Amino acid sequence: MKLETLRIAELKPDPNNARKHDDRNLKAIMGSLKEFGQRKPIVITESGVIVAGNGTVQAAKRLGWTDIEAVRVPADWTPDQVKAFALADNRTAELATWDIHVLDEQLWELEELGVDVKELGFESRMVEEIVDPFGLLKDEPRPNATQMTFTITLEQAELVKSKLTLAKASPRLIKDQNLNSNGNALFLIMSEWEV
Repeated sequence: MKLETLRIAELKPDPNNARKHDDRNLKAIMGSLKEFGQRKPIVITESGVIVAGNGTVQAAKRLGWTDIEAVRVPADWTPDQVKAFALADNRTAELATWDIHVLDEQLWELEELGVDVKELGFESRMVEEIVDPFGLLKDEPRPNATQMTFTITLEQAELVKSKLTLAKASPRLIKDQNLNSNGNALFLIMSEWEV
């Protein structure tokens, strides 16, 4: 691989990029670029179309960058190989999961050092709200409890949070079944669901 420093203005976004970058995502990429600089190159075709790193280039533009580091795919790759690589590059990272306890510990450590983890894309109470919207159970003996983690879209998460909030305010909520208020609220919602 040959690393090149290229003018951002000369690069072309992939018109068929299957990965979309919303404002929240771009702000997180910007936060990372501001804090750490560019630590890995984007990938482009011989003609300067961005194959991997479209979000990085968008974020760099917002920061006012004029240059970016890039590598090119092999010149003999077919358009289908380029497309397959672009999809694989996005999908492989997406398939990883967080170790919730390690993540929680590391976020707290960084916050104690004064690092603004929001700049890196992590909201406050990130572990409870993003990784596990139902909240974490405490690390104590719970013979009759289990923790469940679900992957849902951000839109679904907002709906789930709003319904949990309503259920927590319900006079029908039984609070002695579980010390976890989200768990109690979810149980109430599910117990009232009739198929």
